Amino acid sequence: MPNKQWDDDQIESMLKEFPQIKDERSKEEVYMRLNQVAPVKKKPKRWLPFLVAALAFITVGVLIASIISQNGMNSASDSSGSESSKDEAVTSDANNVNEQAIPEAESSEGASSIESFGGEESGEASGIQAIYEDDLNGNTLFTIGLNENAFVIPVSFLIPNEQIAQDFSQASPSSIDMYNRYAGQLDEQALGFDEYHPLLGELSENGRVAEHVLPADHQYDMASASIEVYTRTLQETFKDMDEIRVIDEQGNPAEFDQVGAMEPILTAPEKHAYYSYTAADGNVYSVPDYGMVYESASDALAALENSPNDFLESSILQDVEYEVVENDESITINFSEPLDFSSFDEQAVRKMIENFSLTAKSFEKPVELAGMAQNEWQEFNFQEPLPVPEAPNELQWPLN
Repeated sequence: MPNKQWDDDQIESMLKEFPQIKDERSKEEVYMRLNQVAPVKKKPKRWLPFLVAALAFITVGVLIASIISQNGMNSASDSSGSESSKDEAVTSDANNVNEQAIPEAESSEGASSIESFGGEESGEASGIQAIYEDDLNGNTLFTIGLNENAFVIPVSFLIPNEQIAQDFSQASPSSIDMYNRYAGQLDEQALGFDEYHPLLGELSENGRVAEHVLPADHQYDMASASIEVYTRTLQETFKDMDEIRVIDEQGNPAEFDQVGAMEPILTAPEKHAYYSYTAADGNVYSVPDYGMVYESASDALAALENSPNDFLESSILQDVEYEVVENDESITINFSEPLDFSSFDEQAVRKMIENFSLTAKSFEKPVELAGMAQNEWQEFNFQEPLPVPEAPNELQWPLN
């Protein structure tokens, strides 16, 4: 085509040779066709599911942050100054300790005489009770602090003396002896707790002073929450010791991040109030409010009417009011109206009575109840001070 010269006559001649195009449609039909609008096909927004998922994730994150912030404000504004020990950061710290610092339990001396225990022997939900002096007849008390979500729960076992005689040369082994013997055999997960025991390093005793020799990579000091869990676990486990010294492999006080050299940990009763803690398996335990120490028993017992945080519950029966009268030697709790224990759930009544007793015990004082419809209820005689619990939260020792 570029090599040819086209003039107007040639172009006109060629156009005339094209066939004539005729539109035989009526004007009405053409008009109708012009007024029909074809639907526009939109490209699918393949990013939309991802955006929805992202927004949902952000929303959940905001809600969690809001809840944590609210819990923090509630704890800060509480007059008791009680700390919430189960916030998200604490749980993360404790889980890191459990995963990185706690080895699998190894078989220990005495494994042939007692199998791993837990689960089915832990009792019915909400039926966890304290141990009293009469329960020690023919048994030896073994206490230990177990953990659930970075919250230390003191539990107790009654080991038949026949078992003790098989496992120890001495008649009355110390808490250190029993811990070294039995802690590695505890099935903590079957009992409803997190894996934390046995503790890393070596535990020994010198009279009434315990020593815990820690390896350099123990990681119990990963965060302040980890240190608190470690300290409280020692306090709840070795109550027959005056103090516990935490040392390194060279015999010097162990250096913990954030606190420096560890001071000796005292195990004397702290002036706490005892509340109810409901575990994930439904069992209800008596647990001290570790975040608050009271100046007087009357203050601690009065504080039991209100929950200190979202995790510890008041064990005071519904609509029950009382006043506390304390002197130098004893405490009396006077109920405002005659209280008929038969009108309430048995386990709820027992938990209230035991938390009264455990709170008074932390001040080393007996406590008496007044203003009940009954003079006696089950094994309790209200005409005299309440029996002092030897230890809270009994879990059943297996029968071999």
